[in-house]
Amino acid sequence: MPRLQFTGRTKFFAVCETGAQNIETLLKVIYELYTDFVLKNPFYEMEMPIRCELFDLNLAQVIQKDRVTLLGR
Repeated sequence: MPRLQFTGRTKFFAVCETGAQNIETLLKVIYELYTDFVLKNPFYEMEMPIRCELFDLNLAQVIQKDRVTLLGR
């Protein structure tokens, strides 16, 4: 299962079909969204579930917009 871990305890992983390409790129984009919309949110507390509407909206847009390029479909 593809996963990406940066500093701290937060890990991102993707459930995908075998042989899916560019998953690491997708995980890096998700991490960028996480740093932009979650970590910079003054109301977010580390180790708590991510509840950030802007993160959710932007994540959905990235997945829909770049599904073909990121996942090779």
